[in-house]
Amino acid sequence: MLNPIFRLLTPDSLGLKVIAFTVHGLCNRHFTRSLNERLAELDEQLDLAKSRLHMAGFDDLRLQVGRSARRYPASPQTLLQQFLRDAQLRSIAPVVDLYNHWSLVSGLSIGAHDLRYLSLPVSLTLGRGHEEFIGLGNDQVQQLPSGEYLYLDADQQVICRMDYRQCAATALQADSREALVIVQGHADTPLTHLRTTAEALQADLNRYCTGPEQGTQLRQSA
Repeated sequence: MLNPIFRLLTPDSLGLKVIAFTVHGLCNRHFTRSLNERLAELDEQLDLAKSRLHMAGFDDLRLQVGRSARRYPASPQTLLQQFLRDAQLRSIAPVVDLYNHWSLVSGLSIGAHDLRYLSLPVSLTLGRGHEEFIGLGNDQVQQLPSGEYLYLDADQQVICRMDYRQCAATALQADSREALVIVQGHADTPLTHLRTTAEALQADLNRYCTGPEQGTQLRQSA
């Protein structure tokens, strides 16, 4: 058992709320018929007004850490922009598509990291200004400013910058078999919404993206 897998170390004043769990026995190569049907169901469940409501608190987080909400949107806000522009989410891979659909429906930030390329536990903490980061889709090393909230692994690798961008190193690949999944809200996120979303995503990953004998381990810090 991986224990602990996650630590919340940000100040209480930020109000960050997070649930993290590991998932094992992933199959991230092929879209099954049942997964495609589940993605279609999530599309039908999408209520844009409710999603926007649950996303609103991410803008307040930007104000607290001195970052532009327009320049550094939270991941569900980026998905919403994509959906409004294209009338659908861009398909990437089975696991990624599933949690992206859940992120858009719930208005929460959701990401997954390949356990092969990080050291547990992962901590959500404030950056000190010396951290280096290579974001997904970028090959340039960035020196991050102090004051942002960051996800750091046990080796101090930045695996996610705020709820804005994941690092390139831990992104899921076609051969990824084990992952750390993080579901994050903000001060205005009801704990019941956070937990029900995490539990529903956990169940969907087990049902549609893993083998029948695989399971997940759930940890909460909120």
